[in-house]
Amino acid sequence: MKAIFPQAACGLVLFAVTVSSVIAGSFQVSPVSATLTRGQPVSALTVRNTGTEAAVIQLEAVAWSQPDGRDQYAPAVDILATPPIFTIAPGGTQVIRVGSRRPPDTTERAYRLFLREVPSPPKPGFSGLRMSLQISLPIFVLQDVAVAPQLEWQMENTAAGQTLIHVTNRGQKHARLSRFKLSTTLGNKPLPMEDHVVYVLPGATHDWLLNTPIAPGSKLHLAAQSDGRSMQTDLIVAEK
Repeated sequence: MKAIFPQAACGLVLFAVTVSSVIAGSFQVSPVSATLTRGQPVSALTVRNTGTEAAVIQLEAVAWSQPDGRDQYAPAVDILATPPIFTIAPGGTQVIRVGSRRPPDTTERAYRLFLREVPSPPKPGFSGLRMSLQISLPIFVLQDVAVAPQLEWQMENTAAGQTLIHVTNRGQKHARLSRFKLSTTLGNKPLPMEDHVVYVLPGATHDWLLNTPIAPGSKLHLAAQSDGRSMQTDLIVAEK
């Protein structure tokens, strides 16, 4: 699987009325995540420059936590990413390596690897806007790849007239959730729910808000993908 970053993005349209031209970098990274274990403390990723100009990329690894369900980053000294900065010619590739300086713990540790494009000096006569890309990839360090997340689900109505779906990961490994489908238990009435990839780290939580309140005691069926596998659970709106 590759993360692809095209040379033009929809957000750039906003600048069309104020600048004469826009230049944005373009590169791919494969794979899009890494898992480090005691038996494999180093992982390799490949960065490819799909643009028409040389790209200078800088790496930074940060510790990743989710207090109150929100992503939070902090400096990390126990993850090494090399080379820390490099140049890729158009059409060229660069292999980068990510390693852990510290043995795995019983509970998985999570990090993010940021790849930032360093802006190049503008060419003579260029008066447009130069866009620099920044992406991040998840890096996980764990002792046993066989461990699995343990998810606890709850559903309740809020004072603001919304319905809250709450999940807690009681396991020792992250959960990667996607492709959500929420419906009545009869399966004939799909309900709107945000459908994007969600990571829930060990001990962390995540919330979804539905704009329509659901009667207490009602039962809903949630289907999703958890780390690429099908997951299903029934949810009951808590009685107040």
